[in-house]
Amino acid sequence: MHNIRVNLPTKAVRLSAYHFGGQVALNVRSPRWMEGCMRPGMKNKSSNVFDILSNYFSIVDSAPIGGDSIFADENSKQRHESILMYAFRKYQASCYHVENVKRFLDDDYSSSISSDFSSPELLPDNGVIKTSVTKTADHFIYELAAFFEAVKSALDFIATACSEYLKGTTTDSIRSFIRSVDKNSKRGYVYNVTRRHIVWLKKVREYRHHLVHRMVITTSTGQENHKRGKIVKQVRHPVVVPEKTPSYFPDTRYSRMMQEERDRLDCTFSESTVEYPNGTKEVVDFSIEYSPSKGYVEISELMKLHLHQFEEFFCDMISEIKKMKFLKYD
Repeated sequence: MHNIRVNLPTKAVRLSAYHFGGQVALNVRSPRWMEGCMRPGMKNKSSNVFDILSNYFSIVDSAPIGGDSIFADENSKQRHESILMYAFRKYQASCYHVENVKRFLDDDYSSSISSDFSSPELLPDNGVIKTSVTKTADHFIYELAAFFEAVKSALDFIATACSEYLKGTTTDSIRSFIRSVDKNSKRGYVYNVTRRHIVWLKKVREYRHHLVHRMVITTSTGQENHKRGKIVKQVRHPVVVPEKTPSYFPDTRYSRMMQEERDRLDCTFSESTVEYPNGTKEVVDFSIEYSPSKGYVEISELMKLHLHQFEEFFCDMISEIKKMKFLKYD
């Protein structure tokens, strides 16, 4: 079998010819060949990762083989590219879980708006009235756990690919890079990138480890209807989770019975009234808002924050190994 690689000045950037018993099969790839790996609508959200990785792969195509190169043969190039694609697909999975949580929140909001529970005509005419409902929302936690699992897996694949540039280092886990930085035993290139992101890397590993292996946290959704005078307002409870994994998260019959959703939420209330000459008062407006208590964060904000930091780490690592020009370093 003969593999012929040709650089074309047209839209096609790769042409491979394979000779099988007198027959030649041609395979042509376009410069945007990675777009087939993207789900519709995902391109804009992951353009930095997409573009940097696509550019790196185009450079890999012309990288030397043998000698001092990290690539012993064409197969090692294919393996290197595959490992980074595994990381990219795990990144896609993390985006998928973020989108699922957004969809759950939108569905929950639409459901609460269309519910008879919020109809003003169902509430008494006078006085101060409050109705509320809270329900468990474990499906959010399932997505959160899957999100952190995907991010951690992607980090391990990135570490595996980057370790090919390091003499005497073979690893399949980001933990090896973190330990080297903690011991201050390694510097330069990928270790410098690890050092810049070390705080976040430890956070994501810790959260994922506890959530996947040590405990299952819970969360809930809720809404309230408030009527003060003639004014009726609906208030939603944000879906919140611990900002950091707690050492212990009770999940007993007693804890579930006694648990108050507002234990995780802070409430801000304001009211405007007018007093008439006859001495009567009327509520003309009021506001009630819930926000995460100290130590808690909205689940969507937590996931988006970690996704953004992961994107930065992914791009920084690829940019750094490009500088190494396919040579091994101590």
